[in-house]
Amino acid sequence: MSERPLVYLIYGVPGSERRSVLFDLIEGGLPPGEPVLYFRPKGEVSSPHDELIEALENVSVVEWELANSKIKHGPISAEPEKIFFLAPGISNPADVAEALKLWINHNDCEIGRIITVVDCSFLSQKEQSRGWFNACIHFSDVVLLARRELVDNKWIKEFETHYRKACFPCHIELASHGKAKNPVAVLQPEARRMTLYFDELIPIEDDEFEDEEKPEDIKPDPYVERNESGQHTRPIIDIAKLLL
Repeated sequence: MSERPLVYLIYGVPGSERRSVLFDLIEGGLPPGEPVLYFRPKGEVSSPHDELIEALENVSVVEWELANSKIKHGPISAEPEKIFFLAPGISNPADVAEALKLWINHNDCEIGRIITVVDCSFLSQKEQSRGWFNACIHFSDVVLLARRELVDNKWIKEFETHYRKACFPCHIELASHGKAKNPVAVLQPEARRMTLYFDELIPIEDDEFEDEEKPEDIKPDPYVERNESGQHTRPIIDIAKLLL
């Protein structure tokens, strides 16, 4: 077991039961009283679960924001064992991943897991948002399907089948009323993500490889990679435009 704090990230659009999931993971997935630091995204609309999370005696809350692919936040006085970042609901998933990796390295922490909470009602009605969710799931170890009440079961099955056929290694499960089936299992720090971006890999000499022949573990992450002008080489749709 690592002695460094484990960092967890939760992706999802606003209103997708992210905070309900977070409360459940802290309350039901961690030992009672274990120190937790919660990075709450600055400027988001409040949720009924905000008060529940902040009322937990073992939770310290710090507001944060994404600025130029970096994490900006106030001073930290807590000494947590677990750290949870709630990604801003309208952010670019690649920018968040890039910022989180920099923050983890700078603060001598370790990645625990990355979780995507899928708002099935939103995605089923706004299929053009699929690319944004694809990016989130690319970085994720666990995908929780939330807000399914008005969504046809066939759509849910097709969603799961699509990612399984595409060989995504992440664990996909149904969330019920903003809760995972097994919060302890969700927080288990086992990498099941498509990306190798957060993995600590053994350096190898890559001079002998042509670009198209490079092993996957030394290729830039396709979502994080930038061109000469500093733009991501694989653009991700601006989810904010679909939330209006």
